[in-house]
Amino acid sequence: MSSPRLRTQFEKLFEHFNGEDVGIQLDDITEILFCTRRNARIVLNKLAEEGWIEWKPAAGRGKLSELSFKRNRNDVSENLARRYLEQGKIEQALNVLDRDASKLTQVIQGYLGVQHQEGKQVVRLPYYRSLSMLNPRKPHRRSEQHIIRQIFSGLTRLNESEQVEPDLAHQWEQLRPDCWRFYIRPGVRFHNGVALKVEHIIETLELLKDINQFTHFNCISSPSPWVVDIELTRPDYQLPISLCESPALITLTEKEQAEDHDRAPIGTGPFCVEVNDEKSLILEAFDGYFGYRSLVDRVEVWVIDEVHSSIVFPSLSHPVKPERSSIEDVALDPGSTLLLLNRRSGLAREPNWSLYLSRKLSSFNIFRLLPEQQIAELGLIIANGIKPGWYHHTPKPMLEPPHKDEKIKIAYHSRHPIFPSIAKAIETLLKEDGLKAEFVRYEHSVESVKEIDIWIKPMGIGTRRDDALAGWLLNYSDIELMAPDRDFNQWFAFVKEWQSEPNKAFPANALGRSLVETDQIVPLFHCWLGVSKDHCGSLQNAKCNALGWFDFSHVWVKPELIEQS
Repeated sequence: MSSPRLRTQFEKLFEHFNGEDVGIQLDDITEILFCTRRNARIVLNKLAEEGWIEWKPAAGRGKLSELSFKRNRNDVSENLARRYLEQGKIEQALNVLDRDASKLTQVIQGYLGVQHQEGKQVVRLPYYRSLSMLNPRKPHRRSEQHIIRQIFSGLTRLNESEQVEPDLAHQWEQLRPDCWRFYIRPGVRFHNGVALKVEHIIETLELLKDINQFTHFNCISSPSPWVVDIELTRPDYQLPISLCESPALITLTEKEQAEDHDRAPIGTGPFCVEVNDEKSLILEAFDGYFGYRSLVDRVEVWVIDEVHSSIVFPSLSHPVKPERSSIEDVALDPGSTLLLLNRRSGLAREPNWSLYLSRKLSSFNIFRLLPEQQIAELGLIIANGIKPGWYHHTPKPMLEPPHKDEKIKIAYHSRHPIFPSIAKAIETLLKEDGLKAEFVRYEHSVESVKEIDIWIKPMGIGTRRDDALAGWLLNYSDIELMAPDRDFNQWFAFVKEWQSEPNKAFPANALGRSLVETDQIVPLFHCWLGVSKDHCGSLQNAKCNALGWFDFSHVWVKPELIEQS
């Protein structure tokens, strides 16, 4: 890629000759660029390779060579800015455009949104960080959960209406309260061409036995080709819903998985991973998908420099954030950002500490210390319960900290748009009472949870269904690691009771109330998620899901047709 220095050298020549073609000797070039004859030749050759000039050296001493300008100064600046944008380097793009935000806006809008390349429909979206963990069996964040569901298929899935429907299993039946039978689609292939076998399903399900939500799996077998039986240790009438969770998505066997399985896994879903690095994630539509082939050919998620991510809006036709945005077409996320207190091995194991921390670090106290711009940009509102519309605060007295000069360890995702501000607010509040905050920043998971006192966490639940709290509680909330056994077993009992009866509503509100009243969780904020119709341009059916994204496999580009008179 051409360097900023090469652009500067071009600008010197362009300004010296006012952009006009000239006859000139090489010695004149050396004086303009302040370099040797050898370096002047190198610069001219590089400028020619970039297509910025045409250089025709004359044979013989004293003869004039021909210098022609193929691009003007602005063309070169914008061209270089586009190249930096392709690498996610907005800071460098701003610099080559002389930090002109209006010019950057034009360049960004030309590169993001719906594109047509070589007859293919491409959707480009900006994002503030890389999406590096796409292994459904390992801890991953909300956005990764969405991408994972585009790459993998499960036995069952939730449709856009959040109802259970067939996926790899085209039918199923409950043989007994503790036994289910699933009938598998034949002819399914993974993205690498490997045929899906019953063995892939059995190994995936066997590996679920060490996850709380699936510890009641007893024996998984195949009594007949394309049939899988799941025998359980206790009745479970809700198993098809549980199998929609990310850990239950079907993968290649561990022997078949490549070394880069975490970053570029291979599934049977509608999209396969073409590229996934620090600069971009590129998903290609899988032509061999067993369902309806995606109508868009490629989805690209561009990683934008974190410091500049706030100027980029996740929009398809207007990727630069407008001064005012409507929330008409968006909704509150189905969970919340919260504080998880360590009541197992942290300071909060003492009731006085858990009571103090839950009151001192309330959503109201933290909210008033957050920057107003971030509150507005992220659409934050105070949470009175772990789900919108719930009120689980109970009147308890405000206490002083049991001990002064205590150090409190606080963990949070290192790359998150609001967590650093929340951490700073917590530090300020604790300092008021003579307490010190020590921060543990991490990328995917905390190495030593038992040493953490407070964990700033997003719920990241993937649906608006109340029973989504079952998978959250047991699979990825990390509550088991930071709660007393007696309390966690009580919350686990909520799930078991729901599973034990057909057509039973999940006791979500009771679970949420218990988590808050025991000071295990301090709900902080809800945020607005969505893709406004005003920003979808020609992209159709970009309906926001509970993860704040839209299903890539369901969208399509509406062509602009010329009306015939």
